Amino acid sequence: MKFAIIIPFYNAEARLDISITSIIKQSYNFAENIQILLINDGSTDNSSSIADEFARKHPNNIVHIRIKNGGPARARNIGLMHIKEGIDFVGFLDADDVYSLHMIREMARFAEQHDEINMMVPPFYYLDDYGSRRKIGTHKLNTRFEQGTRVIDIQKEHQAIHFYIGGTFLRFSSLKHLAFDESLRFGEDQLLLTKLLLTDEKYGVVADVGYFYYRDMKEKKSLVNKSWQNKSRYQPFMEAVYQSYLQESKEKFGEVIPYVQYLISYHAKLYFYKENVYFREVLTEDEQAAFVSCFQQIFSEIEARFIWELDTAQVVKEMMLSLRKNGWPIQFETAVLADVPVVTMSKKWHKNGHAELICQVEEARMEFPGDGFFAVKTLFATKQASVVKRKEAQRIWDVVVRPVGSISTTKIKLRPWELRGKWYYQNPEKKVVLEDFNLTAEFREKAKRRLKLKRALNQ
Repeated sequence: MKFAIIIPFYNAEARLDISITSIIKQSYNFAENIQILLINDGSTDNSSSIADEFARKHPNNIVHIRIKNGGPARARNIGLMHIKEGIDFVGFLDADDVYSLHMIREMARFAEQHDEINMMVPPFYYLDDYGSRRKIGTHKLNTRFEQGTRVIDIQKEHQAIHFYIGGTFLRFSSLKHLAFDESLRFGEDQLLLTKLLLTDEKYGVVADVGYFYYRDMKEKKSLVNKSWQNKSRYQPFMEAVYQSYLQESKEKFGEVIPYVQYLISYHAKLYFYKENVYFREVLTEDEQAAFVSCFQQIFSEIEARFIWELDTAQVVKEMMLSLRKNGWPIQFETAVLADVPVVTMSKKWHKNGHAELICQVEEARMEFPGDGFFAVKTLFATKQASVVKRKEAQRIWDVVVRPVGSISTTKIKLRPWELRGKWYYQNPEKKVVLEDFNLTAEFREKAKRRLKLKRALNQ
């Protein structure tokens, strides 16, 4: 089984050598089985010299191709044009990311056992660089790998979506009539991958490896801001990408299948995250109206239940549902309050052995009904949570979605001997146990997982 890895790069001198080296040192024989295509997208820094040096050292395996700057879609397409004869699978690696040691070996093993599969993907991890320290984080879609290495049928598992090219391996023969859309600055990879998945309906997940996506957290905010300041990220993107998903699904299946409905919902939530504060600034009022109308048109074909399934803040779901229902002008509506407050639970450990249990209150509540409260009961004490209210209104774009004085969180501080017990909500009518917790055991398991990931990264 032979592999070609395409690495498009532009001014990537800081980490290009690390990315290339992660392929060369693979446990799967590099000299015999792997080709690397370095596509230089008009770099002006020292990354060209780095690529030249690798190509000089490995002339039979590494090709350095220089092109005028044209974006990642064009760079990847040119890479596909230069793949040598006999290649079975094509992998894609960004110029500052790395593969774990056994990545290609495990992909080859899976491919040999599943000749019907044209796409294979590994777990995706964030390698966040804060300067003085690094942190490894897990992508939310890694839940697909909890059942181990296997084949996923998108008709049976609509939440097992895949749309990013980094770490993805594609059977070269399946790409003969496909290409990345060079007219797009955003979403060209997910457009191709979704087209392939709607054709095949199945893909492979390979669990015991990892793709490590590097993020310079000092630069992340500026890069995110830049993307949301581009007009093409709004209505043009939705029409080019989301509308294509809807059309292709209806052409093949006669309907918009659940996989596509969930995929669009999952991706569209990004428009409403706190990083995107540029909606009013970037778009004229007419463009804002056109964007919202386009959103409403697309989501008229998506059931509300797929928005509610999203693992994201309720306020984001409420905004999506408000646009789906009301269109333009924006009329934000909150959801009906539940009998028991809807919360997202989290835990925070402190170096001194203390811990904190936190409930992020998802609903628009000024008070808990009937003098309700969150609390814990341990062997030593019962503790009621403190309530934190907003001092500033929460906004999406410039729309107030949670007013000043609404409940933001509840917090319970625990001492080292109080790390085991019951976490519950109680009012005069009922008591609901949220979780039986053992923070010592959880912390131990978390440390083991972190150590395993660090070992995989540093091999």
